[in-house]
Amino acid sequence: MDGELCRMCGGDGRVGNALGGSTATCPSCHGSGRRADTSARFRDVTKTKPSHHHTAEAAPKGPRGPVTPEGTQLAAEVSASAILPEDAKTRLLAEIINHESTHGRCTKTFLKKIRKQTRPAQ
Repeated sequence: MDGELCRMCGGDGRVGNALGGSTATCPSCHGSGRRADTSARFRDVTKTKPSHHHTAEAAPKGPRGPVTPEGTQLAAEVSASAILPEDAKTRLLAEIINHESTHGRCTKTFLKKIRKQTRPAQ
Protein backbone atom coordinates (compact mmCIF):
# COMPACT_ATOMS: atom_id res chain seq x y z
CA MET A 1 0.00 0.00 0.00
CA ASP A 2 1.21 3.53 -0.75
CA GLY A 3 1.73 6.20 1.89
CA GLU A 4 3.78 6.65 5.00
CA LEU A 5 3.34 4.87 8.33
CA CYS A 6 0.24 5.78 10.29
CA ARG A 7 1.05 8.26 13.06
CA MET A 8 -1.62 6.97 15.40
CA CYS A 9 -0.79 3.26 15.48
CA GLY A 10 2.82 3.45 14.28
CA GLY A 11 2.15 1.07 11.37
CA ASP A 12 0.68 -1.73 13.47
CA GLY A 13 -2.93 -1.20 12.35
CA ARG A 14 -4.23 -1.67 15.89
CA VAL A 15 -4.45 0.61 18.92
CA GLY A 16 -4.59 -0.57 22.51
CA ASN A 17 -6.68 0.55 25.41
CA ALA A 18 -4.85 2.85 27.84
CA LEU A 19 -5.73 0.51 30.70
CA GLY A 20 -4.38 -2.51 28.83
CA GLY A 21 -6.24 -5.60 27.85
CA SER A 22 -8.15 -4.82 24.67
CA THR A 23 -7.08 -3.61 21.25
CA ALA A 24 -9.07 -2.21 18.35
CA THR A 25 -8.59 -1.40 14.71
CA CYS A 26 -6.83 1.95 14.23
CA PRO A 27 -9.42 4.62 13.35
CA SER A 28 -6.85 6.61 11.40
CA CYS A 29 -5.62 4.00 8.92
CA HIS A 30 -8.52 1.50 9.30
CA GLY A 31 -6.11 -1.32 10.11
CA SER A 32 -3.78 -0.96 7.13
CA GLY A 33 -0.89 0.55 9.11
CA ARG A 34 -0.26 3.17 6.45
CA ARG A 35 -1.66 6.64 5.97
CA ALA A 36 -3.70 6.95 2.84
CA ASP A 37 -2.73 9.60 0.30
CA THR A 38 -5.59 12.06 0.68
CA SER A 39 -4.25 14.68 -1.71
CA ALA A 40 -6.04 13.14 -4.70
CA ARG A 41 -9.41 12.75 -2.96
CA PHE A 42 -9.86 16.15 -1.39
CA ARG A 43 -9.44 19.60 -2.87
CA ASP A 44 -9.66 22.99 -1.28
CA VAL A 45 -12.88 24.63 -2.42
CA THR A 46 -12.57 27.77 -0.33
CA LYS A 47 -12.45 31.04 -2.21
CA THR A 48 -12.78 29.52 -5.67
CA LYS A 49 -15.33 32.03 -6.91
CA PRO A 50 -14.35 35.62 -7.78
CA SER A 51 -17.14 36.87 -5.51
CA HIS A 52 -15.31 35.33 -2.53
CA HIS A 53 -12.23 37.49 -3.08
CA HIS A 54 -13.67 40.82 -1.93
CA THR A 55 -12.01 42.54 1.00
CA ALA A 56 -13.68 42.43 4.36
CA GLU A 57 -15.13 45.69 5.58
CA ALA A 58 -13.70 47.08 8.78
CA ALA A 59 -15.92 46.38 11.76
CA PRO A 60 -17.04 49.40 13.76
CA LYS A 61 -14.82 49.96 16.79
CA GLY A 62 -17.77 50.67 19.07
CA PRO A 63 -18.89 53.92 20.63
CA ARG A 64 -16.34 56.72 20.85
CA GLY A 65 -17.95 58.11 23.97
CA PRO A 66 -20.53 57.31 26.63
CA VAL A 67 -24.06 56.86 25.30
CA THR A 68 -26.21 56.93 28.45
CA PRO A 69 -27.07 60.17 30.27
CA GLU A 70 -25.30 58.96 33.43
CA GLY A 71 -22.20 58.02 31.45
CA THR A 72 -22.15 61.34 29.61
CA GLN A 73 -22.42 63.27 32.86
CA LEU A 74 -19.74 61.15 34.49
CA ALA A 75 -17.43 61.64 31.49
CA ALA A 76 -17.94 65.40 31.75
CA GLU A 77 -17.01 65.27 35.45
CA VAL A 78 -13.88 63.27 34.68
CA SER A 79 -12.86 65.67 31.88
CA ALA A 80 -13.43 68.70 34.12
CA SER A 81 -11.41 67.27 37.01
CA ALA A 82 -8.42 69.48 37.81
CA ILE A 83 -6.56 66.88 39.90
CA LEU A 84 -6.42 64.07 37.34
CA PRO A 85 -3.57 63.82 34.84
CA GLU A 86 -4.50 63.35 31.15
CA ASP A 87 -3.57 59.65 31.07
CA ALA A 88 -5.84 58.96 34.06
CA LYS A 89 -8.69 60.85 32.38
CA THR A 90 -8.24 58.79 29.22
CA ARG A 91 -8.19 55.56 31.24
CA LEU A 92 -11.35 56.50 33.17
CA LEU A 93 -13.21 57.51 30.00
CA ALA A 94 -12.31 54.16 28.43
CA GLU A 95 -13.49 52.42 31.59
CA ILE A 96 -16.84 54.26 31.42
CA ILE A 97 -17.35 53.26 27.78
CA ASN A 98 -16.41 49.66 28.52
CA HIS A 99 -18.74 49.52 31.54
CA GLU A 100 -21.65 50.84 29.48
CA SER A 101 -21.02 48.29 26.73
CA THR A 102 -21.01 45.38 29.17
CA HIS A 103 -23.71 46.51 31.62
CA GLY A 104 -25.97 48.65 29.43
CA ARG A 105 -25.78 51.64 31.74
CA CYS A 106 -23.67 52.98 34.59
CA THR A 107 -24.61 51.39 37.90
CA LYS A 108 -24.68 53.38 41.15
CA THR A 109 -21.67 51.48 42.48
CA PHE A 110 -19.69 52.26 39.33
CA LEU A 111 -20.66 55.96 39.51
CA LYS A 112 -19.43 56.12 43.13
CA LYS A 113 -16.18 54.36 42.22
CA ILE A 114 -15.35 56.78 39.40
CA ARG A 115 -16.44 59.90 41.29
CA LYS A 116 -14.26 58.88 44.22
CA GLN A 117 -11.23 58.88 41.88
CA THR A 118 -12.04 62.38 40.59
CA ARG A 119 -12.24 64.01 44.03
CA PRO A 120 -9.18 65.59 45.65
CA ALA A 121 -7.55 63.56 48.43
CA GLN A 122 -8.56 64.72 51.92
